[in-house]
Amino acid sequence: MYGQTTVQISLSFMIYDNAGGQKTLYFGLDQTATNGVDVNLGESILPPYPPTGAFDARWLLPNNNFNGSLSSWRDYRFASGFPFFGTIEYRFRYQSAAGATAMFVSWNLPQSITGVIQDLSNGVIINVPISGNGIYQISNFDAINTLKLLVDYNNVVSVEENDPQIPSEFKLEQNYPNPFNPSTQINFSVPKQTQLRINLYNILGELLQTITEGLYEAGYYQTEFNAENLPSGIYIYRMESGESLLSKKMILIR
Repeated sequence: MYGQTTVQISLSFMIYDNAGGQKTLYFGLDQTATNGVDVNLGESILPPYPPTGAFDARWLLPNNNFNGSLSSWRDYRFASGFPFFGTIEYRFRYQSAAGATAMFVSWNLPQSITGVIQDLSNGVIINVPISGNGIYQISNFDAINTLKLLVDYNNVVSVEENDPQIPSEFKLEQNYPNPFNPSTQINFSVPKQTQLRINLYNILGELLQTITEGLYEAGYYQTEFNAENLPSGIYIYRMESGESLLSKKMILIR
């Protein structure tokens, strides 16, 4: 390949509609990043936009002040060093799948990173602050197909500068995105070697299936759950081990 390296700051941003269209975009910072296509960071040039009726979501790369033709599913920007302070503008374009009547963006940001989603007229129509874990239903998505994401980085450190990735406790995160259709990500962590499973239940407490199961070493984990065979509704997912029992709700919307 091209000697792809680990990005120093990488975050996810999901765009999806209620007709099955869904794409996770990635953005962040790296000391080797440019405004062009950084193949070493996983960026790649996308083909032209598909025809109307086909779902699409992508970053517009900032070359020539966003007036170029380059687009990618990843957009990493230059950081002179870490800790990093500053505001960086990203732009994303989207179009819904045929039959969609609603479109959403969702995010899951660490405490040191916040931002705002705006229309290209500096927030005259859309001006939505974002932080933590959240979802926004895009207004006028059929008329406005490009928005900007202004990201405020406040004293963020790179992956290499973080503490060793050993959790101090069992933890089950809220699935992302939530609501979702049809797939979602579940993050969890274990502080020591543990045999565990994550089970899915309906609201009556009936076991539907096991999402993941195995012997896990201490660390942070992510698993993807696809609910394509389940109807819309509220479900419970529960991490079960000999030392911990943690559960959260997820919402599937068709």
